[in-house]
Amino acid sequence: MTQPQQYQQPQFTPQHGYAVPLQCRFCGCVPAAETKFRGHQGMILIMRFLSMDGPFCRDCGLGTFRHMTSRTLVQGWYGYVSLVAAPVTVLINLVRRGKVARLAPPQPNPYGPSRPPMDPGPRLLRRPMTWLGLAIPVVLLGLIIAAVVTDS
Repeated sequence: MTQPQQYQQPQFTPQHGYAVPLQCRFCGCVPAAETKFRGHQGMILIMRFLSMDGPFCRDCGLGTFRHMTSRTLVQGWYGYVSLVAAPVTVLINLVRRGKVARLAPPQPNPYGPSRPPMDPGPRLLRRPMTWLGLAIPVVLLGLIIAAVVTDS
């Protein structure tokens, strides 16, 4: 098992004239990692790509990952291009999840305001919405197979 990542090197900001650590966009805690989580909504003829830019602390990043990925699994399948875009979006999020999951637990920012980080909620596979979203392509594939078999 890998060790949690310690504080990142502080970034120099010209406004302050000194280095400040990267802080979470939601709660202001440190350490934080710069990443972007994506979402996808298929709507038969059109689709919508969503994104949430960091930086994120560990808890806020995991919460954002779980929320956006779970919603993509439910809302992302409804369109021809979306049948490819939704799984690609989920895979991208899974790769980016590691960046925030390896961070040390969030700590109050010593250089500025912070508040408690968000509750990341249940793990992705413990969410009912995730299982519903995973069932959708299975049901769609079953309907396609049933239509082909009955036409033969």
